[in-house]
Amino acid sequence: MATGVALERQADEQRTAFTRTNTEALELLALAVAPAVAAGNHHDVQATVDNIANFPSRFQGIEEFEIVNKQGKVVAALDPRRFGEVLRDDATRAQLGALAPTHQRAGSQLLVTVPVRLKHPIGMLRAKVSEVRLNRSVERQQTGATLLLAITMLLIGVSLHFLHRRLVGKRLSSLTKVAVSFGKGNMGSRATESGTDEISELAGSFNKMAGELELYTEDLERLVAERTAQLEEANEQLERLATTDQLTGLCNRRHFDQSARRAIEVARRNDRPLSMVLIDTDRFKSINDRFGHPIGDVILRDVAHVLSENARKADLVARIGGEEFAVMMPEASEELAAQGAERMRRALEEARHPDAPELGD
Repeated sequence: MATGVALERQADEQRTAFTRTNTEALELLALAVAPAVAAGNHHDVQATVDNIANFPSRFQGIEEFEIVNKQGKVVAALDPRRFGEVLRDDATRAQLGALAPTHQRAGSQLLVTVPVRLKHPIGMLRAKVSEVRLNRSVERQQTGATLLLAITMLLIGVSLHFLHRRLVGKRLSSLTKVAVSFGKGNMGSRATESGTDEISELAGSFNKMAGELELYTEDLERLVAERTAQLEEANEQLERLATTDQLTGLCNRRHFDQSARRAIEVARRNDRPLSMVLIDTDRFKSINDRFGHPIGDVILRDVAHVLSENARKADLVARIGGEEFAVMMPEASEELAAQGAERMRRALEEARHPDAPELGD
């Protein structure tokens, strides 16, 4: 009983912290976009929203997101088709008149509404956030917290720039540029730490966060490279299995037919010679009948080996049937192909294997 109460209390604390954290982050985002909303620079507002859509791993859990001006018009949203939509429902009118953030839950989703304001309210920012991620592992929670910290610090930097630029403008501008550079993918960007004031502490926290994210990104890139190499190796193995006869190691009938069609087209187009030699193993059925299939397999492998050893490097040797083989000879005239075929026949005639029985006459 006590354990259940403790778990429920912990769950309530997590939901409360989740609500507070998301509300504060959205308040900072509302503060950052407020000048653009007031000036009617909807492109800049949408660019901020597009950053959320383009980098979902950095804005985990946000399923719906929109910014509405004082007239109830959607000026930016995750779904760009909603731009210009006018909201006239009672809930929207009530939220536009609110002076403080509001939130409510519906199932596993949290709906947060934050006023967008300068001196006076000029609109609202509304987001629907999934709470499913609360049940993820500690490692994922830590990763999400780190990303949220990066967003919060960036927004704090931008906000402080507008609020205190006359006092700390140069240092804060430098920190903002570093944060923007980091956000664009320059993972080595670091802020300059000087002094012991709040801005120096902010720069130190940013550098610590940036270092952790850089290590995380490097690990992720290494993992992706490893998985890509494994996939390429698996694809190569599948290609070999699809084109190779498993008993003899030669090309199979499917691969030979495809290669032959291409070679014939090239020979015809360039008016070049191309020859084919077909080989059928004599009395192979009697070998299987008298000595069994294992001995027959030995014979087939020996035949394949002899053909490969006596073919040219440019030739393609394949097993096209049970005891049937074929050799494709590019750039080989009829005379040259006949010489090659005779060379293979003699080599087969002279070949011996210690495990193969003598067939007799």
